Amino acid sequence: MKKKLTANLGLKILALLFSVAIWFIVININDPVDKTTFTRVPVEILNEEAVTGQGKVYEVLEGTDVIDVTVWAPRSVLDTLSRENIIATADMQEINLMDTMVRIRLSTNKYDNKLDSITSDTENLLVKIEDMRREQFLIEAGTIGEPQEGYIVGNITTDQNLVSVSGPESIVSLVDRVEVPVTVTGLSQDIRTDATVKLYDKQGNLVEDRNLKKSLDQVKVNIEILQKKRVPLSFASTGEPAEGYALTGVIESTPSTIEVAGKGSAIKNIAQIDVPDTALNVNAYAGNMTTRIDLKKYLPDNIVFADSSFDGKVDVTVHIEKEITSTLMIDAAAVVLRGVPQEVNAVIEAAGGRIPLSVRGLPNNIDGLDGAGIAASVDVADFMNRSNLAILEPGAYDIPLNVVLPDGVSQEREITVTVMISGTEPAEEEENQ
Repeated sequence: MKKKLTANLGLKILALLFSVAIWFIVININDPVDKTTFTRVPVEILNEEAVTGQGKVYEVLEGTDVIDVTVWAPRSVLDTLSRENIIATADMQEINLMDTMVRIRLSTNKYDNKLDSITSDTENLLVKIEDMRREQFLIEAGTIGEPQEGYIVGNITTDQNLVSVSGPESIVSLVDRVEVPVTVTGLSQDIRTDATVKLYDKQGNLVEDRNLKKSLDQVKVNIEILQKKRVPLSFASTGEPAEGYALTGVIESTPSTIEVAGKGSAIKNIAQIDVPDTALNVNAYAGNMTTRIDLKKYLPDNIVFADSSFDGKVDVTVHIEKEITSTLMIDAAAVVLRGVPQEVNAVIEAAGGRIPLSVRGLPNNIDGLDGAGIAASVDVADFMNRSNLAILEPGAYDIPLNVVLPDGVSQEREITVTVMISGTEPAEEEENQ
C-alpha cells in the first residue's frame, strides 16, 4: 500500500496543483474579480461632540469630506452595489486638538465580507479646529429698488430685532452687520413680507459659511410707503429793528421749498410749512438778520421729510434796511376840517398855503411819494374834547394834523396847524334862518 501511495508522487502533486488551477480558472471565468469606482461619496463625521463639547468648532478643508471610493470584488457582488452602499466615516474622537486630520474608514453595508479590497483617493479628513464664537447683532431692514414715482419708503419695522450668530471665531469676526433686504420696486402701498436674514462684512460683502449658524433665518418685515409733496416755507418775524431801520417785508430761505411725505389726509391737507414769528426775533437789528432754523420743530403730525438725507435745517434771512426821511408839502386848502361848531368859521393858515410834513420810511416806499396824494384832516371837535372846551372863542388854535400814510411810511413827529376861528356874520345867520 505504501508503495502504491508513493508511486509517481511528483505526478500526483502536479495533478493536484493543476486541478486547483483549473478550479480557479473556472471560478474566475464564471464570477471574475473586478473593480468599480464610486464618485463623490460623502464622509459621515462621527462623535462631533468630541470637539464641540470643548467649546471648539471644526471646518473641513479642501473638500476632503467628499471622496471617490474604489471597490474590488467579484462581479456578482459589484453588480449589487451602489454609491448608497458605500460607508465612509471619520471619528472625531480619533483626533487630537493639535492635529488636523482624521483617518477615513471605509466599508459597505452589504457583502462587506465578500470584498477583495476597498480604497479611496483621500485617506484622511483634513480639518481646521478653532474656538467657537457667538455674537448678537441688531437686525437692520433695508430696501432694494425704488417705489412708484411720487412715493418713498417710510418706517420699516421687523418682528424680531436681534439675531444670534455662532461659528468659527475667524468667520464670526468678519460679520459687521445683519440685514433683511426687501424689494420695494414700483410699490405705492404698505407691505408685510418675509425676508431672509443676511450677514455682511464692513465692505458690504456677503458673509457665507456652512459652519455659521443663525438663531433665525427669516423675519417678518413691515414697510410703510408714503406719498411725496413739495410745499413752500412761510415765515413771520417779531420785534422791532434798531432805530432808523425797518423791515422790508421780505423773508428769504434756502431752500425756499421742501419735499415732505405722509399718508392720506395728512399729506393731502398740507399746503405749506409755517414757521412762527417767535423763531425770528429781529429786535434791535441794524441790517439783515440771518439765522438757521430747524424745520423739524414745525412739521405737522404724521409728516416727514421726503429726503432722508435732509437734516431739516434752512438758512433764513429777514431783510432789514435803513430808513430815509423826506419832507412832503401838503396843500392847506386840501386839508379837511372836521367837527367845526356851526356857530364859528374855521380856516387853516399856512405859509404859502402849504404845510410841510416830515416822513420816514424805506427808500422804495418814500421815492416818488407826493404830498398831493396824502389825505390830511383836522378834527376840531376832538381837539375841543381833549382840551375841555365847550365853545371856541375867536382866535388862533394849534390843532394836530391827521394824515393817512402808505404802508411802510410814518411821520417823523406829530405836527400841528394853525386854525383861525371866527364868529359867523349876523347877516349870514339871518339869511340861514
